[in-house]
Amino acid sequence: MSPLLSILATGVLIALGLWLLGSTVLRVGGVALAVGGLLSTAITGSPAMAVASILGALGWLAGHWLFAVSHHHYFYSPLARRVFHEALPRQLDPTRGAGGYPHVPPEHR
Repeated sequence: MSPLLSILATGVLIALGLWLLGSTVLRVGGVALAVGGLLSTAITGSPAMAVASILGALGWLAGHWLFAVSHHHYFYSPLARRVFHEALPRQLDPTRGAGGYPHVPPEHR
């Protein structure tokens, strides 16, 4: 029973850490990877770094999605809000309410 309890407690700690710090880590890491990948692609022309910059942009968007899910349904960045509201399918937008309309706080309108 003790190893199972230890695994369960470790899982809970990891989930709590991801919930509290995951959006920040994904946003900052995504920006760093995207900018670094773009700079490296511009200097060397490496296709692998072009893929890294795309993965960085996806990480940045994932961080904003996690922020919107965990912080009462609004996006931290106007750019992320615009991408989720206009460019991606409605099912991926965590700020859409039951009526399908996005929740935008008054100070961000």
